[in-house]
Amino acid sequence: MDQKQNIEQFKEQPRLQKFSVLKRYDLYLKLDLSDCTFSGLVHINLSIVEPTKFVVLNACELVVHQVLFTNSLNHRFTPCDVALNGDDEILVLVFEQVLGTGEGVLSIEFSGALNE
Repeated sequence: MDQKQNIEQFKEQPRLQKFSVLKRYDLYLKLDLSDCTFSGLVHINLSIVEPTKFVVLNACELVVHQVLFTNSLNHRFTPCDVALNGDDEILVLVFEQVLGTGEGVLSIEFSGALNE
């Protein structure tokens, strides 16, 4: 099955998936009020409770620049696909390797436009 078909399983769902539990967000934002833009970095502590190749987050109107998942053994994983679904306001991160159960930190650099 190709990755896009796998991503489809997360669309139009009332809740996020349950194979990873997002625990804590450390969010850093830099605002540019003259250009009405922002850039940011978030570190998300999470638990992978079932082995998975996906992490799904709520997100809306962001440009994702860089993503890195670091597990408790300090192994680093970069997603092979980053899919933002504007209709469902979700961000789906697809990893080539299965993320095993345990704790980790997901780091995401992003930017966007300030709007009303």
